Amino acid sequence: MKKNTVAKRCAKSLIELGQEAKRYKEIGNELRDISAVFAGNPELRRFALNPMHKLEDRHGLIGKVAAAVGVSDVVKQFLAILTETRSIGIIEEICAAYSKMEDELAGRIKVKIESAVDLNEGRINEIKRKLNEAIKKESILTVEKNPALIGGLVFRIGNTILDGSIKTQLERVRERITQI
Repeated sequence: MKKNTVAKRCAKSLIELGQEAKRYKEIGNELRDISAVFAGNPELRRFALNPMHKLEDRHGLIGKVAAAVGVSDVVKQFLAILTETRSIGIIEEICAAYSKMEDELAGRIKVKIESAVDLNEGRINEIKRKLNEAIKKESILTVEKNPALIGGLVFRIGNTILDGSIKTQLERVRERITQI
């Protein structure tokens, strides 16, 4: 099975548990903390995935990490299951899938904006306000500078791209001219 599919299934199971306990936000924060620990310690990942180490030893280490981070019993049990099924290696993918589901539950959407120039805070807030009105959801903006655009903005909302860059407009004009 593809690791993204497994990650989504694991995240869905955990978020459903979090919803039942009315703690999905806290669980999400704990999952992000654990994911950061794994991302920063490749040796931990190798140990947790290595079948040469006894399962009890791997459980013990993951339990110590969970205790050090201060996660809830739900997340500890989740980590134990991931350790047993050797799915702990995709903890970052599970975390990403969980965050996406968490955003959907909260009515948020992530938007990536590319601009040819740096945008000041006032302009970013204005874009966010207008975008929130247009999509009827709270948007979480990521702004990147891309001088290749020449001017204008490119919005990426999920799988949708709204390209208002001068670069794209010039490319369209060039295509029309070459068709004549």
